[in-house]
Amino acid sequence: MARSQKRRSSAGPRRRRGVTLARAEARIAELRKRGVPSRSVREELDGPLDPHLVVETKLPFHRLKLVVGGEEVSGLTVVDFRQQIGSQTVRMGGIAGVGTHRDHRFRGYARRLLDSALRWMRREGFATSMLYGIPSFYPKFGYAQAFAGVEFSMAARDTERVRPAGFRFVKFAPAHLSAVLRMYHRNNAGRTGPTRRDRKHWRPFRKGIHFGSKAVAKVALDARGRPVGYIVHHDEHLRATVIEAGWATPRVWPDLLRAAGRLAIRQRMEYVRFILPEDDALMEYAKPLGYRKTTRYRAESDAQVRMIHVASALSSVGGELASRIAGRGGLTLRTNLDDVSLSWSGGDLRVGPPKRVGPQGRLPQWALAQLLYGYRSAEALRAAGVLRASPAAEEVLAELFPLRPHFHYPVDQF
Repeated sequence: MARSQKRRSSAGPRRRRGVTLARAEARIAELRKRGVPSRSVREELDGPLDPHLVVETKLPFHRLKLVVGGEEVSGLTVVDFRQQIGSQTVRMGGIAGVGTHRDHRFRGYARRLLDSALRWMRREGFATSMLYGIPSFYPKFGYAQAFAGVEFSMAARDTERVRPAGFRFVKFAPAHLSAVLRMYHRNNAGRTGPTRRDRKHWRPFRKGIHFGSKAVAKVALDARGRPVGYIVHHDEHLRATVIEAGWATPRVWPDLLRAAGRLAIRQRMEYVRFILPEDDALMEYAKPLGYRKTTRYRAESDAQVRMIHVASALSSVGGELASRIAGRGGLTLRTNLDDVSLSWSGGDLRVGPPKRVGPQGRLPQWALAQLLYGYRSAEALRAAGVLRASPAAEEVLAELFPLRPHFHYPVDQF
């Protein structure tokens, strides 16, 4: 035994094999090709934070970074906002700007940072989290797809077939903010996914479709100079893409369509695109003119969500859930994050500790998040082997979490 110990000692400590950039890129390409399932093992988000974590806050942003040896090696931003789920809202932590300094990559810092960010968000009272991420990375941290990509394409010449009411368009200015916010919230009332914009922290139309791009907003004024509608488009040459539209009266719809068509005509383009909710009223009005609607579901990347605190999330939307189910009853949900029970009676729904009796359902927290956003059905999750539930529990889940349109506007993406 002593001789064996001596051999190991004389050999000295083993050096850690470095990961070259070429090998790292090859590994990433392999993961993207085969995909990585969302983490479904038991999670413990009430544990301690990384001792090297530093948090700097300037609302609505929280900058989280790992500082090792006095140097920031990895960092991300948590965007603090309220997100609509039907008639209610949840406190959502939007993950943005994740990055590790080039000299410190492939040492596990990003994993440590993300793990601590999840625990920090739970400690700070966030209910859910959302991000726009690269494939095969964020599912390892419990994130899963929850939004489809919806796009309408209309021939620019067809927008000329409507008769405008003659509203005048001007460039968006700070004086228009209150009216635009009222239109936005009124038009999106009851919709799942949009950011609840507040005048204090929301930065109007700060970006287009891509990060680093710009958006141009135009406001329609009536004869008395009052804002009655607005339209926002992605600012890029040879692009005619409307990314938001709002209105105080349907009378402005023809003018909004004409404004979108002129955007394409000025750039000598045949079609104008609309990236708007699939149940958008302006697009419903435009149906007789003809357009093509495409809905894209990606296996990975784009908008992904997860639960941070199950009880908090479901309590926040209790009023919305209560409006979807009649009578009196109860359901226990067990996830790899939290276990809770739901009980409802007389139009009221409450969230409490799990119960051993009554309908039971077991599923990963990310699958519950997909249900919450109306992205997948309980029946589909059960067929995929993700949900295990009694027939009574599955029936209740179908009532509480039906498939429904949901959308997050590009200007609010992070």
